[in-house]
Amino acid sequence: MVTLTAILPTFRASLPEPMDPTMWPAHTELTTDDVVVAAVSMVRLAGLTGTPCVHTAEQAPPRYRPRTWSPREVSVAVASVVRVRRPRTGVVLLELDAVLPRDAVLDQVRLIGRASTAAPTWTYVVSPCAEADDGPFHRLPAPLPADVHEGDLICFPCVTAIRHRDVVEPVRAEVLR
Repeated sequence: MVTLTAILPTFRASLPEPMDPTMWPAHTELTTDDVVVAAVSMVRLAGLTGTPCVHTAEQAPPRYRPRTWSPREVSVAVASVVRVRRPRTGVVLLELDAVLPRDAVLDQVRLIGRASTAAPTWTYVVSPCAEADDGPFHRLPAPLPADVHEGDLICFPCVTAIRHRDVVEPVRAEVLR
């Protein structure tokens, strides 16, 4: 989707990127450099607990809902960028300290912790998960700013409730005999 902040990236310093409210938990607010879910800042949560971290909250109501609809729990995950590679112009490869869950809504991914006015670029995540179906790279449907660097925080919603262990890279133990 082409938005005003995609056409003129300098607006991102004063205007948050638009979001699909049905993909995020209820009571989610975007600022220019943070995502606040039910009065919990994702930047502050990552600062207190470290990354990757997960916040679970109540699902936002759909636009048209049946009378029998009841909210379920959904989550927001925050990961830190560990490594950035730029193999060619306009392409960024990110390594995160988290595994991307299957239920992640990656077209809603956000850079948090700072406001960037750099132009958006296609971003790929190098998945540490061995069970990735697409191979070692996973293209994010939403472009991130081109100036993403190590230490940046990435935030994205998940349509189901996930746990911290769902985003932590699995540790492979070696059996010694």
